[in-house]
Amino acid sequence: MAIGLLGACAVLVVLVEVPGGHSSPRRASPEPRPRRLAPAVLTPSASRGLQLLRNAATACQKIPFRGTQLADWWGPAGGSASVIQVWHRPGGAVLARSSSTAAGPPGERQPDPDALPDSDEVMTLTPALVTLMRANYVLSYDGHGAVDGRAAQLVEVRRPGGGLAARFWIDDATRLPLRRELFDSHSQIFSEDAFVGLSVGAGQLGSMPAARAQPWSGQLTAARRAALRTAGWPVPVTLAGGLTLFSSSEMAGSSGRVLDLSYSDGLSVISVFLQRGQLPRELPGWRRVKGSGSSVYAVDPDDRSLAWSARGYVYTVISDAPVGTVNQAVLSLPHGSPAGFWERMGRGFRRIASWANPFR
Repeated sequence: MAIGLLGACAVLVVLVEVPGGHSSPRRASPEPRPRRLAPAVLTPSASRGLQLLRNAATACQKIPFRGTQLADWWGPAGGSASVIQVWHRPGGAVLARSSSTAAGPPGERQPDPDALPDSDEVMTLTPALVTLMRANYVLSYDGHGAVDGRAAQLVEVRRPGGGLAARFWIDDATRLPLRRELFDSHSQIFSEDAFVGLSVGAGQLGSMPAARAQPWSGQLTAARRAALRTAGWPVPVTLAGGLTLFSSSEMAGSSGRVLDLSYSDGLSVISVFLQRGQLPRELPGWRRVKGSGSSVYAVDPDDRSLAWSARGYVYTVISDAPVGTVNQAVLSLPHGSPAGFWERMGRGFRRIASWANPFR
């Protein structure tokens, strides 16, 4: 009887630990709703800061402009800088011409960096990002300033514990964001972007280049994401580090369907490109680093562009987030292969044995 009970318990442990990624189709559970803040009375400073960011998000959608964006980024391996020419036509794509080469999903490269539709490198705000920012941070108005001779209003963004997370300079005349500083969990600056030579109006778009690639289409609805999960696609609603899925799309590439999943806490954005397949043993230009149960490849010294394959899918992560946030997000995604039956069975027996051992 004791042996029979022991065996039954072991089988129970095995069944509980079986991963669901490639199991038989199951009914899709409703997608969790984004976390909502409890109603709170905003201080005048917080209310003004929030309104400035909302105005900036609206301006980023409705105002035609062109300008030069100076971008600096600092990490453990040093710093990097780039100069980006940006054009925006309302109702159309944001186009960016950068001096740096952007990495894309191995086997399914991103559009040519000379004309990137909706480039993640461009300093911009959207209503979704402002909503996430308010949910995760404390906003406040911080007075007057100036960027490249343009008068601006400052908005300070702090973590709930009080640490500085970001500062925004919002243009007085256009409400466009002119400058942004991002700080890590130690309140050390790691990213700074600023517009110079900003010109506003449809007449400024005459030199706007044509996109060499079509922008991502096929925005994913909640129902479509649920269907993909049922089919085995790993499409999490959240990632570690307080990141929430706020944008998702798909496109049909030469090697099959590719998903573009964007996660953010309102400040930093992590883009996860997902497609079926397996990475080759060697990736020219990428260096190999050790991940959680699988080989992870990096294309830059600060590990801002990472790729690996796991359980029949290739993951490519591109981010402007602090290194610690990127590490948490990457580790929360699948790695390696599901444990085999005998490995799970042995683990179950060892666990039961530890329960029965009074000296552990």
